Amino acid sequence: MRRAMAEAEVGDDTYGEDPTVRLLEEETAALLGKEAALFVPSGCMGNQIAVAVHTEPGQGIVIDHLSHVAMVEAKAVTEFLGCRLMTVDADRGLLDPGLVERGFADAKRSGVAVGLVEVENTHNWSSGAVYPLPLLGSIANDAAAREVPVHMDGARLWNASAASGIPLATYAGYAQTVMVCYSKGLGAPVGSAVAGPRAFLEQARAARKTFGGSMRQAGIVAAAALHAVRHHRERLVEDHRRAKRLAAAFAEIQGLRLCHAEIPTNIVVADTGGGEAVRDEFLRAVAAEGVLLGPAAGGPGRFRAVTHLDVDEAGIDRAIAAVRSAARSVLVP
Repeated sequence: MRRAMAEAEVGDDTYGEDPTVRLLEEETAALLGKEAALFVPSGCMGNQIAVAVHTEPGQGIVIDHLSHVAMVEAKAVTEFLGCRLMTVDADRGLLDPGLVERGFADAKRSGVAVGLVEVENTHNWSSGAVYPLPLLGSIANDAAAREVPVHMDGARLWNASAASGIPLATYAGYAQTVMVCYSKGLGAPVGSAVAGPRAFLEQARAARKTFGGSMRQAGIVAAAALHAVRHHRERLVEDHRRAKRLAAAFAEIQGLRLCHAEIPTNIVVADTGGGEAVRDEFLRAVAAEGVLLGPAAGGPGRFRAVTHLDVDEAGIDRAIAAVRSAARSVLVP
């Protein structure tokens, strides 16, 4: 990957002249079954560009309350873009027609016109839950009947496809636009893309500049993403297998509770059973053993473990030992 970066052919991407960026965008759009894609510095920016293009200030977005957009990007969406988040509490973060109806009803009572429905696949805080196709289909049909677009936060859509065997384009076909990340599981150092119809991408390029996301010789980082897309998608099943192994070990450790019985992809969310102070002490104890875990949304005692390109079998062994040791010292009376 670093060799690809060093050898990348570059140009000025602000003017659409970087050949490596253009190749990455073309290959990404083809994988997602979309007309075009736009390279952006981060997934947050990709989602926010989609909101900026799809909505008008004052409109609402029907969305799960633990989605990344609601949990991490809310301030940009509400204060910068002027939208309202019509949040609903979805099982494992996966919207269904009844919840979409509730979101629209809440918006109507508040005098808010809904401009977008947002789905997250896989769902971060729900141990990487994957949308079943029938559910996506029903949401897409409902939104279409209301003449409201659907945007998919597909930061980990690669993982959903690897776990289910369903092509990326099939998932993406249920949304007008989709964002995917090249970092995380694919292992690129930086970068995401937002994809959709060509007319959407023309507006998205302008929005990217508004957000300060235009880049010059971006082919250097696009080359890493291109390498990741071409070479790292097949191995994602290894991350999923290791996450299941991690979850099985956590389930047997006294003081811990798995938050989700099913671990379909590469994320494990567990609970220490105490408040934030207990959880944070536990995370510090694990970190002292050289293993990093992070807090998770959904409860004060929750934490998250994520498997990825840089975690091998020895790393899983080390993580299990560190968590077991920390649980004995912090969680067990």
